[in-house]
This record gives sequence, structure tokens and C-alpha cells, in this order.
Amino acid sequence: MDYRFEISLPDSSDFRCEIAINGEQTFLDFYDKIVETLNYDRSQMASFFTLDRMGNRVKEIALMDMSDDEENATLVMDNTKISDVVKPGCLELEYVYDFFNNKYLRVEFAGEYHRDSSDVLPVCLCCEGDIPEQTFYDGDNDDWEIDSPEEEYDGDYDDSFMEEFGNDDYDDEDRKPRRRSSYDDDDYYRDERYESLDDYIDKL
Repeated sequence: MDYRFEISLPDSSDFRCEIAINGEQTFLDFYDKIVETLNYDRSQMASFFTLDRMGNRVKEIALMDMSDDEENATLVMDNTKISDVVKPGCLELEYVYDFFNNKYLRVEFAGEYHRDSSDVLPVCLCCEGDIPEQTFYDGDNDDWEIDSPEEEYDGDYDDSFMEEFGNDDYDDEDRKPRRRSSYDDDDYYRDERYESLDDYIDKL
């Protein structure tokens, strides 16, 4: 069976889109067509959610399964068929395209689609109005910065650690670690019997 879905904003009539898809195709196919139609960024997380009769989210259909609970494992788009989820008791979904701001679209089953022989599903049947803007997160926001493992030294070394293991490898001036050279006087061994490397090789 071929399905027809109407996609719209939950609280506005400014946007409306219709997509047809075969029941044997997956939610990943559906996701790909939505992203292509709305020109959204594929690197951002997104999920479909089934709803109960009160409109509460029940089951997530995600791009990838990040759940550690095997009993309540998240459904994954690439192996979940449309017909596995959309049934008489589940005809409305939510498509979350911006998790950080909880922005989502309403996805409603709008009946069977009767396609022409030339149709290649999924297909966008229409897209009207202002496409909802997707917030883009590129990792440059200060709130999402990850501390570098080579973070600048702040001068706060543990003195007890220094006393226990000695401080020969630390400069007295600023207590920063000093990288010891392999040619420091107390490390570098030179056999006095040989004046040069050539002398040493000749002896061999």
C-alpha cells in the first residue's frame, strides 16, 4: 500500500507539505525525502515519535539507537518500515527536526495514495507556505565547546605530589613542567675513549 502524509506546523497553517511513500519503505526513506524537500541539514539529529490519544509522545524512531536499555530499545529509521508503525491506531506522528528548541512538525496519515506508473516513491506531492527554519549547530557556540586536552597550564600543581616525587623536573621559577632534553648534561652519556663517531666505528 502507498501512504500519503500531510506535514504541517502544530499550531499554524502557514506551512503545508504532502509526501507519498510506500508502506514497505523505511522511515529513513521518509526522513531523506523530508530533508530533501525542506532543504534541511542532514548532520543535525532528528526523530519521529508516535503519539497516544492524548497527543503524548510514546515511541521514538531515531536516526540511530543510543539507548542502553535493551527492553525499551529505540526504533531505528533504517530498519523500521512505515507499515510497521502507521496503522489504524497510530495515524499521527511528530517529526522533531530541532531537539534543542523542541521544534517539530505534525505528520498525519492522509489516506492511500494512488500513484501513476511513472511515480518513484517517496515523492513530494506539494509544498506550500514558509518552510520552518532549522536551527544549525556547528559546534562553535561557546555553550558546546569541549575543553582541549592541551589546555593551558593554570599554575596550580599539587605540592604534595611534587614533594613525594621530587621536583628535579620542574623549573623553580614558575613550577611548570620542563621537557628534559635527551642531551642534558646529566642524561647524555659519552664514552671518553672515542673522540668521534668515526673513531668508535673504527674500533668496532
